[in-house]
Amino acid sequence: MAKTILITGATGMIGGHLIREIAARGDKYIAVTTNPEAAQKKLKDAYRVVGINDMLSLRNEKIDAMINLAGANLGSKRWTESAKKEFYDSRMNVTNSLVKLIAEMEIKPEVLISTSGVDYYGNTGSKDMYEDAPPADSYLGRLTNDWEQAALKAETIGVRTVIFRTGFVMAADSEAVKKLLMPVKLFVGGPLGSGKQYMSWIHINDLIALYMFAIDNGNLQGIYNASAPNPQTNALFTKHAAKLLKRPAFMPVPSFVIKAVLGEMSTVVLDGRRAMPKKILDAGFKFRFENDTDAWKDILV
Repeated sequence: MAKTILITGATGMIGGHLIREIAARGDKYIAVTTNPEAAQKKLKDAYRVVGINDMLSLRNEKIDAMINLAGANLGSKRWTESAKKEFYDSRMNVTNSLVKLIAEMEIKPEVLISTSGVDYYGNTGSKDMYEDAPPADSYLGRLTNDWEQAALKAETIGVRTVIFRTGFVMAADSEAVKKLLMPVKLFVGGPLGSGKQYMSWIHINDLIALYMFAIDNGNLQGIYNASAPNPQTNALFTKHAAKLLKRPAFMPVPSFVIKAVLGEMSTVVLDGRRAMPKKILDAGFKFRFENDTDAWKDILV
């Protein structure tokens, strides 16, 4: 039977892939967005498009699942104090509003799926990181932890809640991937900083499959690392892409240059972490792309 799925962040890159999969399954979606007029023009197949401030108008709608992707883009601007407040508030406000909506619904959704990030772990080097680790004592550690705790409040009102700590998403239409590959395409690519820092990554097809897995699997609950089983060092990650693009990748960008250009945001690319997906694998999920070489080949060739 067709499901109705509410999505925040439907106009983003991941949201775009999600709504195509939802349509392919024969389900329908409700988009909750900051700009409903613009979204209505873009999301012509949406069942409904609702402004974030009007979210409570959905209290009588039968919604089977909610997917929470909303949040200001961390890479959109330099991390000033006002920007960091915007990043934080955009995530917390939408998540708190979703939980408030759920509380007011007579027929509650079967599941709330909320996103987070592997930056939760901070700079943990080559150590394997699992979901029971504490958050990093950093801006991103606090942001992701507070975001997760806000979503988990849905459990207290009887709704199964799943949180995916997502790694670097590999997709052909990803702006982050395009930025990473631009120096490579210009023949000036190479490791960022030491290049030894581990990147936890996931192919977009596997990420979308994870969301569908969480909707369809009623036993799935709690926090899961959404990252492929084989994290890769930044140097080899870049080298594997460069090889497919027939470009060199031997010109490292020193850490001090990255810090000077990006400021505090440099932690996103210079810190390393190995977020391991053992918990989701134990739940029965199977990755299509386990190695970055296969993932690069799929999106570049």
